[in-house]
Amino acid sequence: MTARTGLRVAVATPSYPPEVGGLGVLVRNLATALAGQGCDATVLTQTRDRAPRPAEPGAAVRVLAFRSAVGGRRFGYAPRLRRHVLDHRGEFDVVHAFSYHAPVALAVSGVTGSPLLFSPVFHAGGHSALARAAHVGYRPVARRVFERAEAILCLSSAERDDVVRLYPFCARWARVVPIAVDAEQYAGVEPFEVARPVILSAGRLDRYKRVDAVVRAMGALGDRATLVVTGVGPELEPLRRLVAELGLSGTVQVLGGVEEVTLHRWQRTAAVVVSISSRESFGLAVAEGIVAGAAIVASEIPAHREVAAALDASPVYVPADVTTGDLASALRAALDAGRPGPMSKVPRAWSDVARDTIAVYEDALAHPRARS
Repeated sequence: MTARTGLRVAVATPSYPPEVGGLGVLVRNLATALAGQGCDATVLTQTRDRAPRPAEPGAAVRVLAFRSAVGGRRFGYAPRLRRHVLDHRGEFDVVHAFSYHAPVALAVSGVTGSPLLFSPVFHAGGHSALARAAHVGYRPVARRVFERAEAILCLSSAERDDVVRLYPFCARWARVVPIAVDAEQYAGVEPFEVARPVILSAGRLDRYKRVDAVVRAMGALGDRATLVVTGVGPELEPLRRLVAELGLSGTVQVLGGVEEVTLHRWQRTAAVVVSISSRESFGLAVAEGIVAGAAIVASEIPAHREVAAALDASPVYVPADVTTGDLASALRAALDAGRPGPMSKVPRAWSDVARDTIAVYEDALAHPRARS
């Protein structure tokens, strides 16, 4: 299907750069690619700043940021974002909302006046005991977004399986549109000069990512390598305390949030990228590590297997609940194998993602979903 140029798209998201996190980067890349395919894209997002960030003049994508009034970082809610969607009903051809785990999609789902598309970026269950308990009460409320959406856009078949397991009624309109990793972002990027091989853990620092297990495994590796940890989240300070308690400050660097250009340099430096997360909707850290040219040690979860197969890569897999000793052995094996040769497959581009996404928009406009 040929995309209609000038398609007016509102993208509602709880996070967008300069906020740190994979969701914001995902939305930015998609919105930019949509604009590159001729869409008129407007991002509606939230900020914790006291004053809303104004739109940047001349940017390919118009970004409007509204201050979160309640809910903190993870569950922040900006009432003015919902009000903007309500006040501008009819000005957008489609509204594309992101994130099951924040209230933005639910807030705009009943006021769009246009077809609603929903990308849940879904992790089954919460990331802590408190979050899991909250999810039990949240699930019947969030059901409304899945019911109202013309289509559910999942990042992987693994994510779709999780969505349909929890909300089986939406199987007919739940689709898979994989995201991309832009190989060009590593072109000309110089690795850091390092004294030892680097093992990189990159991503949000939540307990389910199990970065603490990677830190503990470094004790068994001695001075064989340096572990570099990038990312922000509730586990940042606990990880720093763990490094100090284990006496690993000479071999483990917990950097916290870094700029994208710095992250790309660490990805190009890394001999090994490690991700032993217990669940993922896509497995972006693994995908970026593969494209950047590192060997991979990954938990054997569906999302990681799916992305590795798509890129024709062969990670060293470990169980999500891998023991410290077995993880150290896996890291040692990856270090011994060294960085793999050139990729045998060309990675999917964001222009491909945009075209596939526009096809879903067009289908929603041409064939509205029949509701019982």
